[in-house]
Amino acid sequence: MAKKAQLGYKEIEERLMTPLSPWRGAGGEAIGYNLLYAFGKGERDIQRYREGKGVLKTFDGLLIKGLFCYRGTTTTRLASELEHLKRDVQVLKAAPKIVAVSDGQTLLAYDLREKDTYENKVDRLYCDFAFFYPLMDVERVHYVEESPADIKAAEKLAKLHDELRAYNEFSYGKSGKAERRYDSDLHDLNIFITRLLFCFFAEDTGIFEENLFTSSIQRFTKPDGSDLSQYLDETFNVMDISFRRSDIPSIVKQFPYVNGGLFSRRIQIPRMGQRARKLIIECGELDWKDINPDIFGSMIQAVVNPEERASQGMHYTSVPNIMKVINPLFLDELRGEYNKLNEQYEQKLQMKKIGALGNKQFYDDCKAIKRKCEALLKRMSRMKFFDPACGSGNFLIITYKSLRFLEMDILNLERKCTSQSELLLVDASVISLSQFYGIELLDFPHEVAMLSLWLAEHQMSTKLNAEFGVNTKALPLKNITQIVCGNACRLDWNTVCPHTPEEEVFVFGNPPYLGSAWQDKLQKEDMTFVFQGFKNYKNLDYIACWFWKGGEYIKNSYAQYAFVTTNSICQGEQVSMLWEPLLKENVYISFAHQSFKWSNNAKYNAGVYCNIVSLCSLTKKDIFLYSNNQARRVEHLNGYLMPANDIAIGRLPEPLSDLPPICKGSMGRDNGNLLLEENERIELINRYPQLNDVIKPFIGGAEFMRGLKRYCFWIPEEKYKTLGIIPELERKLSKVTEFRANSDAPSTQAYADRPYLFVQRTYRDEPFVYIPQVTSERRNYVPIGLFENGTITSDKAFSVYNGGTYVFGIVSSLMHMIWFRTFGGRLELRYSYSSNMCYNSFPFPKISSEKKAEIEEAAENVLVTREFYPDKTLADLYAPDKMPQDLREAHAKLDDIVESCYPGYPFASDEARLECLFKLYEKMTANKK
Repeated sequence: MAKKAQLGYKEIEERLMTPLSPWRGAGGEAIGYNLLYAFGKGERDIQRYREGKGVLKTFDGLLIKGLFCYRGTTTTRLASELEHLKRDVQVLKAAPKIVAVSDGQTLLAYDLREKDTYENKVDRLYCDFAFFYPLMDVERVHYVEESPADIKAAEKLAKLHDELRAYNEFSYGKSGKAERRYDSDLHDLNIFITRLLFCFFAEDTGIFEENLFTSSIQRFTKPDGSDLSQYLDETFNVMDISFRRSDIPSIVKQFPYVNGGLFSRRIQIPRMGQRARKLIIECGELDWKDINPDIFGSMIQAVVNPEERASQGMHYTSVPNIMKVINPLFLDELRGEYNKLNEQYEQKLQMKKIGALGNKQFYDDCKAIKRKCEALLKRMSRMKFFDPACGSGNFLIITYKSLRFLEMDILNLERKCTSQSELLLVDASVISLSQFYGIELLDFPHEVAMLSLWLAEHQMSTKLNAEFGVNTKALPLKNITQIVCGNACRLDWNTVCPHTPEEEVFVFGNPPYLGSAWQDKLQKEDMTFVFQGFKNYKNLDYIACWFWKGGEYIKNSYAQYAFVTTNSICQGEQVSMLWEPLLKENVYISFAHQSFKWSNNAKYNAGVYCNIVSLCSLTKKDIFLYSNNQARRVEHLNGYLMPANDIAIGRLPEPLSDLPPICKGSMGRDNGNLLLEENERIELINRYPQLNDVIKPFIGGAEFMRGLKRYCFWIPEEKYKTLGIIPELERKLSKVTEFRANSDAPSTQAYADRPYLFVQRTYRDEPFVYIPQVTSERRNYVPIGLFENGTITSDKAFSVYNGGTYVFGIVSSLMHMIWFRTFGGRLELRYSYSSNMCYNSFPFPKISSEKKAEIEEAAENVLVTREFYPDKTLADLYAPDKMPQDLREAHAKLDDIVESCYPGYPFASDEARLECLFKLYEKMTANKK
C-alpha cells in the first residue's frame, strides 16, 4: 500500500482553520481528533478511533500507543491535568510522542521526548503548529551551533600567521603558490603554529602547570620580541628530551617531556617582533580547555593560500555540519538506545515515587537496565570510524568527543541504577583512539589530525576524571598510526581500516568536490584509476571516486558511509553515470540531506551548496530524507535523492511527450562582430536600406531578462552576393574572418571564408517559445518567452518553434520547474537548462482538446498579466521578493490546470509532484522500449 504523502504546511493550516465537520463545535473532546486530522489522519482513521479501534479503551480520553495522548476537560486547571497525564502509568507505558489537554478554549501540550511544553488558544492553533509535526512522523532535528570561542581563536591564529609571514617576508608568487625558496620555511611556520596550539591547550587542560607557557613568555622574553624565537626554540627542544641534564636552563627545564613526534624535529623558528609576541600572549589568554580541537581545521585554512587550498580540494567542515552527517549515520541510533534506557529508568523512578514499586524491586528492575547499558557500551567499543579524506581530522575529532559524551551519559545512568550498597567501578573509557582511522593526502594536515585526536582524548579524559575519578596519565604522547598519509583514490581502504562483514564500520567525511573542469592532471589520473571500464566517467565530479570506492568497501557488509557532496552528482547526467551502476551493487541510500548552503568559521569561508548522502548494504534501517531542518521517513531514495524507484533520467534525442522538438539557439563564433546595438542598426539601415532584410532582432539572456534591444546580421548565402559593397559591413566581416582563422577549433576555421554566416544556424522563420539556458536558483519560476517569427535566438537559449501558448504554458508550469531543477545542470549556483535532460525527458500525459484549450487560456493570462507592467523587466517581475501578486495568481492558476492533467492531483507537496513525474516517466519510457 502506497504511503500517504506528507501534508504541506498550507494544508495543515487550512485543516486547523476549518476542523473536520462531523466534530466541529463538539467541545473540548473534539480537539484531539481535529489535531490528528490536521496532521494527516483521514476521516476513516478518525472514525475508527471514535469506535475504540487502535486506541487504549481503558483510558479516560484518547490514547494511541507511540503517537498521541489527549484528554478533554471542563476544569480550568489545565497545567495540573497535564502533569497528572505525564505521570499516569498507562500513558508512560504507551509512550506517546505528545500529551495534550484542552478545555475547548485553550490547548496545553507536552512533547515527552523533547521535554518541551506548548500552550495556545484553540482558535489560534493555525498560527503556530510546528510543535505537533511529530504526529506526522516529522521529527525535530537538532543542530549544534558554533562556539564563539572557537571563532575568536581562529581569527587570532590567522592574524598571527599573517604577521609572522609578513615579518619574515614569506610571500606568494603570481601563481598563488609559495615561492620555491620559502617552501620549507612555510612548512616550518605551519609546524611552529601547531606546537603553539598544543602549548595553549596544555597549559589550560592540566598537561602543563596552569598558564605555564603564556606566563613564561611574559616573564622571560623581552617586550619587543627580539629574543622570543630563541626562547621558544629552546623550549620546544626540551620537550623532546626525556632525560633532563643539569645544564638545561631552569626556565625551559620546567616544561615536561612530551614525545609523540610533535617536538621530535628541529625546525626553523620564525623571527618575531613586538606585535607577534603580543598576539601569542593574547592567544594564550583565551580559555582553551573548552575550545574544540577542530579549530585546527580552521587554522589550516588560515595558513594555506586560498588558491592552493582550492587546487587540493580542501574543505574545512564545521561542527554543526559534521553533526548533520554523524547524527543520522550512527549517533542518533546510539543516543536513541540510551534514551530508551533512560526513559525506562524514569518510568521506574516515577512508579517508585507514587508507591507502585518498592525500593528493592526498583533496584532489581534497574539491574536489567544496567545490563543493557553495559551491552551498549560494549557495542560502542567495537565500532570503527573511518574518514578517507580526513584533512585535519575534524570528523574524527567530533565523532570521538560525541561518543565520549554519550559514554559518560550511559555511565551516569548506570550509577543511578546502582544501589548505595553496591559500587560502580569505572577503570577507563571504552572508546579508544585505535577505533579511528583516516587517510589524508597532505603531510601537514595529516600531522595535525593525529595531534587533534590526542588533544580531544585528553579533553574527554579530563571530563571523565572530574565525573568518575578516572585519572589517566597525560604524558608522554603516543603516536596514532592508523591515520595514513596517502592518496585515498589509490589506496585499498580495507588495508587502511580492515573490517569483516559483521563489523560495524562507519565511513564519513567531506571529500574534495572538484568538477571535471577543475581537476588537475593527477586528479584526472585518479579518476581513470578508480573508474576503469566506465563510460563517460570524465564528466563526473572528483568526489565520485569516494562514493564508488565507498560502495565497494561497504558492499555485503554492515559497514555504512555518509559523505558531504556538492549537489551536482545528484543532478543531471551524473546520476546515470554514477548512481545507476552504484545502486546495482547491493547497496541502498539510507538517508540524505537535500541541497542546503553551509559556511564555516574558517578564515577563508567556503560557502557552497551541498547534499549529504549515506549508503548501506546489509544494514536494514528506516530511510530518512532531511530538508529544511525536518526529517521525513520514506520508503526508498533514488540517485536524485527523491522517494521514487531507481531510475536514471537519460538524455533523450526527441521529446518523450507529445510536444514539438526543441533546438538550441544559433551560434555565431564571431567574437561579437555580427551583433549590433540599436543605434548602430538605425544608422546602417538609414545609409544602406538593403540591409533591412538581413538585420534581425537578437535575443539572448541579458536581452530577454533586462529588456535590452540588440540585433545581428543574418545573411543567407544567396543574399550576401546581392548586397553590394558596404564598407562598414566588410570591416566587421574581416574581423570575423580573422577571429575564426585563428581559432583552435577546426569547425570554426572552416567558416573563416564565410564570415557572414553564423557557424551553427537553427533559426526558422516561425513563431517560437524561448527558454533561457541559465537562470537564478532563487527564482520560483524560470521566465519563459513567446516570440513571433523574425527573431534570432542566442546559443545560450533554446527555441521551440510553433509551440505557441500551449508549450509556453507547459514549460512555464510548476511541474516543469520542479523537473528542471531536479534534472538540469548547474552553472556555479545557477540552474542550467538542458534540452535532452529537461525538455525531451519531461513526462506529460495525453490530454483532451478541452484541457489543452484550458492550458492555452491560462498561459495567455500569464502573458497578458506581464503586459500590465511595461516599466518592469522580467528580472524584476520574477524576482522572488518582488513578483506582483496578480502574476503569482496567474501562474498559480496555470499550475493548477497543468497539474490537473496528472494522476494523483491535487498534490500535497513538491516531493509528491516529483514522485508522480517519476512514475509517469518510468511508465512512458517502458512503453517506448
